[in-house]
Amino acid sequence: MSKNLQALLLFLIWVGFGYSQTDSIRYLNEIHLADVKLQNNSTGQFVQDISGESIERAEPLLTGLLKFNSPFFFRENGYGMVSSASVRGTGAAQTAVVWNGININSQFTGQTDFNTVNTMVFDEVSLRPGGGSVVYGSGAIGGTIHLSNDFQFKGKTENSLDIGYGSFDTYQVSYRGDFSNEQTNLKVGFSGISSENDYPYKNSRFKNENGDFYNISLNTTIAHWLAEKHLLKFYSNYYQGSRAFSGTVTTPSNSEYFDRNSRNLIEWKYLENPWTSSLKLAYLIEKFQYFENRDNDNFTFGNANTAIFKYDLGYELNSANEFHLIADQTIIKGEGSGINTAHRNTTGLAFLYNGRSEKLKYEASLRQEFTSNFESPLLFNLGVSYGFIETYSLHLNLSRNYRIPTFNDLFWTSGGNENLNPEKSIQAEIGNAFKFQKGSFRLNAFYMDISNLIRWIPSENGIWQPVNTAEVRNYGLELFADWQEQVFKNPLQFQAGYAYTRSEDQRSGNQLIYTPFHKATFTADYELEKFQFFYQSLYNGEIFTSSDNNYSLQGYYLADIGLKYQISAKPEMHLQFQIKNLFDKKYESMPSRIMPGRHFKTLLTLNF
Repeated sequence: MSKNLQALLLFLIWVGFGYSQTDSIRYLNEIHLADVKLQNNSTGQFVQDISGESIERAEPLLTGLLKFNSPFFFRENGYGMVSSASVRGTGAAQTAVVWNGININSQFTGQTDFNTVNTMVFDEVSLRPGGGSVVYGSGAIGGTIHLSNDFQFKGKTENSLDIGYGSFDTYQVSYRGDFSNEQTNLKVGFSGISSENDYPYKNSRFKNENGDFYNISLNTTIAHWLAEKHLLKFYSNYYQGSRAFSGTVTTPSNSEYFDRNSRNLIEWKYLENPWTSSLKLAYLIEKFQYFENRDNDNFTFGNANTAIFKYDLGYELNSANEFHLIADQTIIKGEGSGINTAHRNTTGLAFLYNGRSEKLKYEASLRQEFTSNFESPLLFNLGVSYGFIETYSLHLNLSRNYRIPTFNDLFWTSGGNENLNPEKSIQAEIGNAFKFQKGSFRLNAFYMDISNLIRWIPSENGIWQPVNTAEVRNYGLELFADWQEQVFKNPLQFQAGYAYTRSEDQRSGNQLIYTPFHKATFTADYELEKFQFFYQSLYNGEIFTSSDNNYSLQGYYLADIGLKYQISAKPEMHLQFQIKNLFDKKYESMPSRIMPGRHFKTLLTLNF
């Protein structure tokens, strides 16, 4: 870090703690929201909060939750196997997963495997399609997925225990504890799942072999008021998993993959009208071992350590105007098989402005990064929302976003390219939102122009190497709707979503691979005394599996049905039973990677 930047950070901290007033504590909403920037800096964009009910009924793995509750498309190598997301036609490395405000995408691949994220230890899961690089950095081109824990000083003790069993010898267990008084809130969570995962391939004499897996996730969060205006928060998450990678229909496999992730974040927040000050320190550890043959001791590996320093100084000029100045430093060190020891230092400076009136909200933000490996573009975000009438509002957003080449892209010894440039995109979207007494409806249209797209292609000597090669144009429509009615004096709820996505290589005019033109989801819930019935479904359209669009996988429709019964009210206990893939469809989202047919899941929940 330069001496000038060090001096600037010291000055910002001095200003934040030196200019104090005598007013009472402000911004109490920041106590309840781990990722305040998601709510305050999404003007013109749509943020989808997934309900706790949806989280409970889904598989503990993040893939199972999002594929039925979002417009995102998932490529899966089988149940519990490698899973990656495509948002608005972008690739897996262009989707950022954000943990309590920190981007946790892998330093090696630039993406997150969604079957290595256990949702049961988080309080909130939210989605935001569209760019977010100004706030969340590299990879937030197509969209962001947010995993958050909140704090509430309710003076209560709450516990929840889930025990489940399902087909293919699948077991799950989770526990969540919430302990608080007026000054301190402690939350602990544990969740684990294991499966033999030996499901039969439909219409075949074969089954999914070498597909067993397990993972556990531990989570601890604590917040404590040090004084009237000083709040200290600590977040810790640990994940450990093992998966035997199953082969394809025609190619067997005996490989195995171990991975371990540790994430720790401490934040010191100072609240004093008109100032807010937030100092964050985070340390992330990413480790993996891959065994081509699980029966011997030979393996490849990767280790990455990331340290993050972030300071956010906010000033509320008046009730309608708020400014934030953010400075951060990220230091990454990685090593692994095929990669010599790699380092990356990134310094970022950002300015955020939010304004609002009775009907109008607007924001503007800029970010410039200084990275040791290459030059980063100046990023910006502009957003406007205007409520014309009580039931209708218009939303506009324009942004520039980017993705930094990963360690594999830059430093892989047999093909890395240290001359790569970041991927860059300009994107715009317009949203029409309607709110009624019983529901809401939103229609988004988006456009995205991506340059310097990084692709691995064979060189003249036959070695695969990443290069900045393609220019891509993405555009489409998204629809989100929900409705609630009373049927025989009992609540009936509907939720629906639809996405049309055109992701076009500007040179060939072809649709990019693994990007469906159409995806639709539908969920219905009905409560009747002690019973709750639900139905959820999705449709994924045809996807191309070759860049010339000559090969494809057909679209498929999936449906789950379930019943929850309340056994007792005190303590609260209920039993849930689901039939998944109700119509026993044979389907695959990757070639020769057949997914499970009809199967079941049970879950017993105790709240006390």
